Formats: sequence, structure tokens, C-alpha cells
Amino acid sequence: TKPEREYLASIAKDIVSTLPDNFEYIDLGPGTEHKEQFFFDELKKQHKKFTYIPVDISKYYLDLAQKHANNQDILVQPMQVSFEELPKYLGPTTTPRFLNLGLTFSNYNPEAILPLLQSIAGTNGFVFINTQIRERIDMTALQKVYALDASHIADEKLKLIGLDPTQDVTDQTADDSIKVWCTVVRPNDELTKMGIAPNDKLLVFQSLRYTKESLEMALNAHTKSFQMFDTTSPFIAALIRT
Repeated sequence: TKPEREYLASIAKDIVSTLPDNFEYIDLGPGTEHKEQFFFDELKKQHKKFTYIPVDISKYYLDLAQKHANNQDILVQPMQVSFEELPKYLGPTTTPRFLNLGLTFSNYNPEAILPLLQSIAGTNGFVFINTQIRERIDMTALQKVYALDASHIADEKLKLIGLDPTQDVTDQTADDSIKVWCTVVRPNDELTKMGIAPNDKLLVFQSLRYTKESLEMALNAHTKSFQMFDTTSPFIAALIRT
């Protein structure tokens, strides 16, 4: 995460200067790295007020985020819901929203995640996404890293659909798009009823890497207005206006 942290530190001032003086900061999946700190520090420097709303299905990560913000006297309203359920739980507001998904954007197909993010942000809101650019990194080395990590990356999810990850599917492998796949060896009765047969491939995880051009195409196709932040680092972020 070191290169990403350096990149976020370099653009935080420009991001924050674009935001209104008072808003809701919705942090989707805050995690353990506390990347929100780059924005916290800059928001304090620019004297902007906000309510911090970390969102996760895990109470563990929410507690970490809440404690970290409370220690800085930041008003926190944690929400333990899935991203997809968030719009109905938030409801309408007249306060602008700044929605931060960051690098987790790469785990979704853009046609699915961008409309959802914009619906959460609402009218006159902002959505922050970040991605690693494939032509600026060693994709072969990255694929090897994911191939090593991928061997058990979706074991728990496979168990949820009744598959034994050691017997009912092949090993999980990563392709050069950084999509992780396995092949069904023995589907159970429920999956068979759904049309899944032996030798079918399952996509169990992805962390997509865009070219700069393909990122622009995705944003143009699914958003009305955005600004990209390109410092020639391996990362390019975008701030979407809703």
C-alpha cells in the first residue's frame, strides 16, 4: 500500500479544496490502513466541517474506524450495512455527500458500481474512486502475487454455496486481468438445479487494472461529470460529481 499512500498524500489537498465547507464523508469499507487520514488532515487544514460515516458489514472494521476518528474529535456515525443496501438506509439529505470507495473500485465492474455510488451520493454529491493503471506497473509480477494469494482467496465464499474448496473445485488461479477463477469438479444438487455443471468456470474474485483510456471510457459511459488526478504515478483517481 506504500505507493498508493504516497499518491493519496500528493492529491489530498486538491480533492479537499473541491469539496464544500460542510458535508457527510461516507467511507465505504474503511479497512485497517486508515487512508482516510490523508483527507482528515487536509480537511482540518482547510477548516471544513464534516460528519464521518464509515460503512462496512463487519463490526470489527467499523469499530476500528470509529475509534480512529473519535480520537481526533471527529463526529462519527458508523453504519453496518452492505454497500447495496446503503441508499435505503441513508435516505434523502440536503447536506452534500462525499463518497469514498478508493481502490476497492477495482473489485467491481464499472457498469455495476458507478450507478450505485452515484445513487448513494445523491444530488450535488461527490464520489472518489482510485485505480492502478496497468501500463504503469509490472503486470506479470502482479499476476504472480495474486496467483499466490488466490489459492484460497474465496474458500469461505465457496463454502457458502455448498462447495468444498479442496474437493469440489480446482485450485483458484489469477489471469492477466487479475480475475481469479476456479473450475467446478462436483456441483451439489442446488447448483445443478441452477444450471451449473462440471467443468464450468466460476469467477470468485477480481481486482481489475485499467489503462488510462479504458478508465476514461468507463467514466464517460456511466457518469455525467468527473475530474481525473494524474500525477504520472501508477495510480489515477477520479472525483465524480453527481
